[in-house]
This record gives sequence, C-alpha cells and structure tokens, in this order.
Amino acid sequence: MAAQECLPLDLPPPERAEPPPARSSRARPAANAVTAADGEDVRIRLRNDALASHGWPAGTELLVSTDRRPRRGEVALVREGGRLKIGVLEIQFGRSALRTDHGVFLVGSSARMVGVVTVAAAPLAGMPGLPQP
Repeated sequence: MAAQECLPLDLPPPERAEPPPARSSRARPAANAVTAADGEDVRIRLRNDALASHGWPAGTELLVSTDRRPRRGEVALVREGGRLKIGVLEIQFGRSALRTDHGVFLVGSSARMVGVVTVAAAPLAGMPGLPQP
C-alpha cells in the first residue's frame, strides 16, 4: 500500500475578501462613502432612474466637482445623515430642495453640499447588473 502525502497545513490563512456593500431599493448614488479632499472630483454611479428625465438612467456614471458650490438649477450631490442624495437644486418654501423624477427632497440644516455634477457618462448597453430597455 502506498503512503499518503500530508496536507500542507503550514500555509498562511487566505486573505479576507471585503463584503459587498448592502443594496437598498431607496434612491441614492452608488458611492455611499464619498471621501474626497476639497478640489478633487468624485465618481459615482446612479442606482436608479431618479434622473432619467435628464437622460441619466440607472447605471449612469457621474463626475462630481467638489471645488464649487452648486447653484440653482444645477445637479447637486448632498450628504445628510450619512446618506448621499442627488437632484436638481431648487428653492421651495424658502429652503434648499433637491428635485428628482421621484419627488422633491427638502435639504435639512445638517446637510453638507458635496459638489456639482459636471460630467455624465451613459451606461453601456448589455452590461451585467444594469436594467435592460
């Protein structure tokens, strides 16, 4: 009878893989933790069709400029309560608001303007994970 080989039990443990971010059905950009220094551009990907009327369906990649404050009528990215919100900046009832295809969100006093969307890249048709027309 032939002798069996020993298993290599002295190998280092495998590297831990990062768990995928939790997905939610709520309207929010893909980047949940935007941490950019002032003046750096941030890339985010839309998870839903909240800005489809602008020609930006789910999966659209946006470049957000953090070095300037948004003005009325521009698409702004706002952080409030640890969540990111995006929409067209407006004034309603004397307060700042973000308008999307899903409704209007009044910006609270604890919100921080992250930046203004400067470039949008349409999603590629046929990419896995993106909604198909």
